[in-house]
Amino acid sequence: MSTDSKRSTVDNTYIDEETFHADVASIESLWQRTPIGTTRLPLIDIGRGEPVVFVPILEHLEFVYARQMRALSRKRRVILYRRQETRSTPIGLTERAEELRQVLDTLEIQQTDLVGHGDAAMVLFEFALRYPRRCHSLTIIAQAADYRIAPHPFIWLLHELYLRLPIELVLPAAALRNTVIDYIVAHDKNNDTEPALPRRLIEEQFRKISQWPQVYKFSVLPVIHSFDVRKRVGELTMPVLLINRHDDALAPEEKTNWLAQHLPDCAGYHVIAGRERFFMYAQAETVTPLIEAFLNSRQRQRNPLRPR
Repeated sequence: MSTDSKRSTVDNTYIDEETFHADVASIESLWQRTPIGTTRLPLIDIGRGEPVVFVPILEHLEFVYARQMRALSRKRRVILYRRQETRSTPIGLTERAEELRQVLDTLEIQQTDLVGHGDAAMVLFEFALRYPRRCHSLTIIAQAADYRIAPHPFIWLLHELYLRLPIELVLPAAALRNTVIDYIVAHDKNNDTEPALPRRLIEEQFRKISQWPQVYKFSVLPVIHSFDVRKRVGELTMPVLLINRHDDALAPEEKTNWLAQHLPDCAGYHVIAGRERFFMYAQAETVTPLIEAFLNSRQRQRNPLRPR
């Protein structure tokens, strides 16, 4: 195992509304509805070269990948699809992994580099365990090998009740939205750096998700509630780049550090300073070079005689 654990300093970059809205608009303008399996999914397929596939998180939160997609598409083929959210039937890790497989099958991609943030990284772990030969490499952002958030087990019990009872029919969308965003922007009280991505912009995107309590019950909870691959980490033999921030409430750094120590081929572990969970977007100037260097090194190993 090879790990390169380091903590970088946060820059003073601040995401203003104009920049944010331009990035959201750019993502929205690139969607092309494409037949995938038995349905049609919005798909972005830009650039040329070896493919790199971004695994989606919630609809309307795809902006998280916007700046990396723009940078990587200068030399690579970059793919992102908008996942189908369900509001009446549970869809879990198995279905999400198969959704990803269908996308790759449709695009005739047999093996590729894959990137996943947070919940999407859970799907990526499941996919990699099911189809390891289809993964050149994994880039895991803000996700550990399990999902147990504080205060545990209280939150776990609340999720159990939510899954078992029709709470979504009476729970106000705003209350649930605020609770989730509280976790997204949570940070250590000793961390006084300013968030680069203002909360109001995150809220703006969440408000675009229709029937949010139903989406949370049927499309989010089935993925996150029982996620735990700690016993199977040794099966993830492909190279993995792991990036987190030092005080993420949903993926505590001590847990991603454990993952870095137990992955068979951890090609790098980086801890980014900052206060927002979506640091991949907000601090792209720090994160993107790490991803580019990792992907370039994997590409050189696959094609050692190819000129650069």
